[in-house]
Amino acid sequence: MQGDLQLTDTVILYDRDFGVSIFQNFRGYDNLRDDAEWLLERTSRKSRGFLMRIVIKNGKRGIWIGEYTQGEKQIGRQEFIFEDSAETVSRMISDHVNRKISEEDLLEKIRIENLRKHLNSRILRDFKHYYCPSHRFLYECPYVDKIYSKLTEKYGKDKRIPYSLVAEEIERIETCDDVIVCPLSVSNLLERLLNLNRAFKTRRLGEIKFITPDFIKLL
Repeated sequence: MQGDLQLTDTVILYDRDFGVSIFQNFRGYDNLRDDAEWLLERTSRKSRGFLMRIVIKNGKRGIWIGEYTQGEKQIGRQEFIFEDSAETVSRMISDHVNRKISEEDLLEKIRIENLRKHLNSRILRDFKHYYCPSHRFLYECPYVDKIYSKLTEKYGKDKRIPYSLVAEEIERIETCDDVIVCPLSVSNLLERLLNLNRAFKTRRLGEIKFITPDFIKLL
């Protein structure tokens, strides 16, 4: 399929541990796999993930996705997507290249969760974050609101709540399938509570106040 494709010069790398990197004005070998592997060899901050690049075939824009695994500098699985939604994603990337939208806006539009809505890709579906992305946890995690509602309904606000009971509520949640380490399931219990408190405050739900080593209050 490579022979009749036109390659664009922007490559986006999604890494499980290190997040998203955008490489513009990329000049390689005009070969998707060779270009991707050349880039991987020269990228030190990587664990496992995939690269994405706009391709054009017969005037139609599409997306190429190539996956790399832990410790490898080679592309394993690859996919070509030419459905209408792929053209939508490619336009977003082109808008950034042409300075119509900022990098911050682009990164928001092409978050993994958004790409999964647009692109029918097994590589995207199989991708796992090592640690839940901060924005996703603070603003979108459904368990934060659920835990807050349960705690306030059961214990009320501004009342002493045993530390252990809050821990039990947190332990009841099921972690997301595409995250290896959830901020609410880290091994250190205090860190779980601090993460939960940060999400409460970010969403302006309330705040956890530590009043003794064994008790907290919800404000």
